[in-house]
Amino acid sequence: MTILGSKLSMNFQPNQKTSDIVVILTVLSAILVTMKLILGWRRRPPGPWGLPVLGHLPFLGSRPLNKFKQYQKEYGDVVFLRFGTWPTVIISGKDTVKSTLALDTFASRPPFFSIKSLSDMKGLSFCFFDERYLLHRKIASSVVREFGGSENSVLKDALREESNILVSSFLAKIGPFNPSELLYVTTGSIIFQFCYGKGENIRENPAFLKVMEDQAIFKEFFTAGNYFDVLPWLRYIMPGKFKRFLELIDHFQKARKEIGAPIMDTYDPAHPRHAFDGFLNACLKYNITDTPSEEGLTKTQLTETLLEIFGAGFETTASTLRWALMYYAEYQDVQMKVQKEIDEKIGRNKVISIKDRLILPYTEATILEIMRVAPVVPMALPHMTTTDVVLKGNLIEKGTVVFFNIMSLMHDDYWGNPNEFQPERFLDEDGCLLKEKVDNVLAFGAGRRICLGKMIAQAEIFYLLATLLQNCRICKPKNVQYDFEGEYGLSYFPKEYEICVQSR
Repeated sequence: MTILGSKLSMNFQPNQKTSDIVVILTVLSAILVTMKLILGWRRRPPGPWGLPVLGHLPFLGSRPLNKFKQYQKEYGDVVFLRFGTWPTVIISGKDTVKSTLALDTFASRPPFFSIKSLSDMKGLSFCFFDERYLLHRKIASSVVREFGGSENSVLKDALREESNILVSSFLAKIGPFNPSELLYVTTGSIIFQFCYGKGENIRENPAFLKVMEDQAIFKEFFTAGNYFDVLPWLRYIMPGKFKRFLELIDHFQKARKEIGAPIMDTYDPAHPRHAFDGFLNACLKYNITDTPSEEGLTKTQLTETLLEIFGAGFETTASTLRWALMYYAEYQDVQMKVQKEIDEKIGRNKVISIKDRLILPYTEATILEIMRVAPVVPMALPHMTTTDVVLKGNLIEKGTVVFFNIMSLMHDDYWGNPNEFQPERFLDEDGCLLKEKVDNVLAFGAGRRICLGKMIAQAEIFYLLATLLQNCRICKPKNVQYDFEGEYGLSYFPKEYEICVQSR
């Protein structure tokens, strides 16, 4: 018994010590993990509590910008939210937005389900920030500069012809009318000609009409996709909507293949006619085929960039013009100052040139003020962080979705009276544009993801508005009050309204 007891005692002692060590290590590990979570929570941007699964989506309402404004006041410029399954940060405030947009750390895009389904994250607007994107962006920028410059005959002729048609269409209207449809057809025609050329009777061109019809489907696609992007499990709860979503994907995949085929049949690399030919020439220059290059870029991905340019430039430009006409109709004094400047600097009968932007500072100031007070992309496209990054003392982890609150920048206290419509804020005592103020209107974004079509959109908006005001007086119908609170869709656009137009 003594020998057995001794053996049991010898066996028991080391086992007891081992057990004690395991308990101590477990407790220490739990403490360290807890401390890490607490420290990480403290470093994570502040924000309101959300709901399980849904996150903060139920609390945003129909006017999320109002909620973001409230969050900025409560928590600061960097606010953490959760949109369904996605950890999300909202960045607001002039200085914070401008400085952060310039960082490559925020230059990626989130792999939302809708985008992966449509383009496998291989487009230009929605893709990761990598060597493939940098090459794609370089080529696309060169094509836009070549065919979107003020001296390019394709864009110049399209602007001149379409602006004349728009003026005639406006003057033919008797009594109040809604200008939206005319503006959409005009902007669509201009961007289509930039992308694919003019041809005969552009407004009756089947390809043009097909692309215009697809814009409505495009809106439905992104509306449907939004559900499944943030709450992917909805596909099992809403099988009907998910089936429709898959049908939209199939539609766009077929449409992308159809539009380029007839153009390629008449393509001559020595005589590029439009931006599509420009991309085909770039494929020859960089030896890009439908076999992925070293960077992963293909010929199909390059040529399909034009569909992105059309979709983005068409909707946002038309929305900006809709806002502009409403503001000109409301603020007759501003409209008359623009017309006086045009009359004095250009004349009533001379054809306007894109270059005339340089000698019409007040006209430019009114356009800048319209884009400031009613930014058509108030939250920009979603970004995503490429690495962990600390912003204003807050840890934003890699893979976090980031929205830049452009509206907060445009309505920042920096402007003095941000809610008032006052184009003079952009001019100095000599009537010249103030560069600092101009640079703070980020209607086209900034940094690596700045809008590719910025140059084209600026030219188009200026040319159409200047030509309209050179020839027309835009008035508000009698006993009508405009509602300057916009609505949200693919862009931020005004509610439907009417104007009256008279010849000058």
